[in-house]
Amino acid sequence: MGIVTVADFEKEIKSAVTKNIYYIYGRDSGRVNTLADEIKKKFLGKKYSSSDYSRFEGKNFDISSFSDTAELYPMFSEYNFIEINDLNAEELTADGLKQFLSVLENIPSETIILISITGLDIKAGKKTPGAKNKKVIDAAAKHGLVTEAELRKPSEMYREIMQLAEENGSSMNKQNAEKLALICLGDTFRARNEVHKLAAFADGEEITGDMIDDMVSVGIDTTAFALASAVTAFNAPLAMKILDDLISQRTEGVMILSAVASAFMDLYRASTAIASSAKEQDVIADFGYRGREFVVRNAFRDARKTTPAHLRRCLLILEKADAECKSTRLEQKIIIEKAIAQMLAARNGV
Repeated sequence: MGIVTVADFEKEIKSAVTKNIYYIYGRDSGRVNTLADEIKKKFLGKKYSSSDYSRFEGKNFDISSFSDTAELYPMFSEYNFIEINDLNAEELTADGLKQFLSVLENIPSETIILISITGLDIKAGKKTPGAKNKKVIDAAAKHGLVTEAELRKPSEMYREIMQLAEENGSSMNKQNAEKLALICLGDTFRARNEVHKLAAFADGEEITGDMIDDMVSVGIDTTAFALASAVTAFNAPLAMKILDDLISQRTEGVMILSAVASAFMDLYRASTAIASSAKEQDVIADFGYRGREFVVRNAFRDARKTTPAHLRRCLLILEKADAECKSTRLEQKIIIEKAIAQMLAARNGV
């Protein structure tokens, strides 16, 4: 099947079909870990231990030792299972990459290789992996399965969060589960940690929205979009309250401006797409929002409250404020407050 969706990858794991190579990467490291764990259970049993398989770390990867291990015949188990975590093929020499690809091309039938990427971005912030990592992915897809675990939107995560709450002796309704997923920006690892904390506090009772508000710190990206949304709705009191919340968390002014500018770029892309009759899926594909589709959906919703011209003026105001924060000794809060006031006034071209 080669390169597949996470859903199809999960189906393959649960089936009786076996592959010799599994490659998992993506920004949702928590989901990568979960999928890797399911693969190990498939081949090693539910009660596997670290002594049941061989593990290599990507940092200081020993290609010779790996090659020798891949050739071993399993003596006390059905498979010779090998896990490689955080292999960055871009760091391999040309000869090392050639040797590694040769192992993947000639893998013994009893050997299973799991490559999981949890601590680095093999795309390096771009739309596609680097050339060497791409060669490894292509080889893995040829002889096994590859999937990318991107960050998910709330509508894709809420059931998992509700189930996790139940597993921890509590409960959570759909609305609050989606709320938590949004705060965690689709990050499975963070969402699970928050559910464990909330369930412990709830002590067998339902996890409420108030508990989430009191106990879960909202990421700056989420808060910045809320601030941008308040500005586009020309809600000055709300915009200033959100800014006060950010300042109270001792967030650096340049970080606030960067996050708010990013949120306004999301809105501007959505606004220009609406003006040109483009669809949400067009923006997702053209600007690399895969895994963050909910950002585009929210941007399309809020962008209708204003115009592309207003959003352009806001971006220019933010650019000026950023330069001012970096070049003057004026209190950063004052600079940002002034920028918000200017963006609110810019509705009429002021």
